[in-house]
Amino acid sequence: MTQLTTEADVMRTAATNVDDTNDAVNREIERIQGVVEGTRAFWAGEAQTSFDGVMRNYDDAQRRLVEALRAIADNLRENAKNYEHIEASNMDDLQKISASAGLAL
Repeated sequence: MTQLTTEADVMRTAATNVDDTNDAVNREIERIQGVVEGTRAFWAGEAQTSFDGVMRNYDDAQRRLVEALRAIADNLRENAKNYEHIEASNMDDLQKISASAGLAL
Protein backbone atom coordinates (compact mmCIF):
# COMPACT_ATOMS: atom_id res chain seq x y z
CA MET A 1 0.00 0.00 0.00
CA THR A 2 1.28 3.47 -0.88
CA GLN A 3 1.82 5.87 1.99
CA LEU A 4 0.87 9.49 1.53
CA THR A 5 2.78 12.20 3.33
CA THR A 6 2.17 15.91 3.49
CA GLU A 7 2.96 19.08 5.36
CA ALA A 8 0.72 21.87 6.55
CA ASP A 9 2.20 24.34 4.05
CA VAL A 10 1.44 21.95 1.19
CA MET A 11 -2.17 21.71 2.37
CA ARG A 12 -2.48 25.50 2.61
CA THR A 13 -1.01 25.89 -0.88
CA ALA A 14 -3.49 23.32 -2.19
CA ALA A 15 -6.33 25.26 -0.53
CA THR A 16 -5.18 28.46 -2.24
CA ASN A 17 -5.02 26.61 -5.57
CA VAL A 18 -8.59 25.39 -5.04
CA ASP A 19 -9.67 28.98 -4.26
CA ASP A 20 -7.96 30.21 -7.44
CA THR A 21 -9.63 27.46 -9.48
CA ASN A 22 -12.98 28.31 -7.93
CA ASP A 23 -12.54 31.97 -8.88
CA ALA A 24 -11.51 31.11 -12.45
CA VAL A 25 -14.38 28.66 -12.94
CA ASN A 26 -16.84 31.15 -11.49
CA ARG A 27 -15.64 33.91 -13.82
CA GLU A 28 -16.04 31.61 -16.83
CA ILE A 29 -19.50 30.48 -15.74
CA GLU A 30 -20.56 34.10 -15.28
CA ARG A 31 -19.16 34.97 -18.72
CA ILE A 32 -21.14 32.14 -20.32
CA GLN A 33 -24.22 33.13 -18.34
CA GLY A 34 -23.91 36.69 -19.67
CA VAL A 35 -23.73 35.43 -23.25
CA VAL A 36 -26.75 33.18 -22.74
CA GLU A 37 -28.72 35.92 -20.98
CA GLY A 38 -28.14 38.05 -24.07
CA THR A 39 -30.44 35.67 -25.96
CA ARG A 40 -33.32 36.08 -23.49
CA ALA A 41 -35.17 38.54 -25.76
CA PHE A 42 -35.48 35.85 -28.44
CA TRP A 43 -37.51 33.49 -26.23
CA ALA A 44 -41.28 33.70 -25.80
CA GLY A 45 -44.13 31.58 -24.42
CA GLU A 46 -43.25 27.99 -23.52
CA ALA A 47 -39.74 28.50 -24.83
CA GLN A 48 -39.30 31.41 -22.38
CA THR A 49 -40.59 29.26 -19.52
CA SER A 50 -38.22 26.46 -20.51
CA PHE A 51 -35.33 28.93 -20.85
CA ASP A 52 -36.05 30.30 -17.37
CA GLY A 53 -36.02 26.75 -15.96
CA VAL A 54 -32.70 25.98 -17.62
CA MET A 55 -31.23 29.19 -16.23
CA ARG A 56 -32.48 28.36 -12.71
CA ASN A 57 -30.83 24.93 -12.98
CA TYR A 58 -27.66 26.57 -14.28
CA ASP A 59 -27.61 29.02 -11.37
CA ASP A 60 -28.21 26.20 -8.89
CA ALA A 61 -25.41 24.09 -10.39
CA GLN A 62 -23.05 27.07 -10.25
CA ARG A 63 -23.93 27.70 -6.60
CA ARG A 64 -23.35 24.03 -5.69
CA LEU A 65 -20.00 23.98 -7.51
CA VAL A 66 -18.82 27.16 -5.75
CA GLU A 67 -19.91 25.77 -2.38
CA ALA A 68 -18.20 22.41 -3.01
CA LEU A 69 -14.90 24.01 -4.00
CA ARG A 70 -15.10 26.41 -1.05
CA ALA A 71 -15.69 23.45 1.29
CA ILE A 72 -12.69 21.60 -0.15
CA ALA A 73 -10.45 24.64 0.41
CA ASP A 74 -11.82 25.13 3.94
CA ASN A 75 -11.25 21.44 4.76
CA LEU A 76 -7.68 21.62 3.50
CA ARG A 77 -7.00 24.64 5.72
CA GLU A 78 -8.61 22.94 8.73
CA ASN A 79 -6.57 19.79 8.07
CA ALA A 80 -3.40 21.90 7.97
CA LYS A 81 -4.23 23.39 11.38
CA ASN A 82 -4.99 19.95 12.82
CA TYR A 83 -1.79 18.54 11.32
CA GLU A 84 0.29 21.28 12.93
CA HIS A 85 -1.45 20.79 16.27
CA ILE A 86 -0.84 17.03 16.21
CA GLU A 87 2.78 17.48 15.14
CA ALA A 88 3.36 19.95 17.99
CA SER A 89 1.70 17.58 20.45
CA ASN A 90 3.82 14.66 19.21
CA MET A 91 6.98 16.74 19.56
CA ASP A 92 6.04 17.70 23.13
CA ASP A 93 5.44 14.04 23.97
CA LEU A 94 8.79 13.03 22.48
CA GLN A 95 10.59 15.73 24.44
CA LYS A 96 8.91 14.59 27.67
CA ILE A 97 9.87 10.98 27.00
CA SER A 98 13.38 12.05 26.10
CA ALA A 99 13.72 14.13 29.26
CA SER A 100 12.43 11.32 31.48
CA ALA A 101 14.83 8.84 29.84
CA GLY A 102 17.76 11.26 29.99
CA LEU A 103 18.07 11.48 26.20
CA ALA A 104 18.70 14.62 24.17
CA LEU A 105 16.62 15.16 21.02
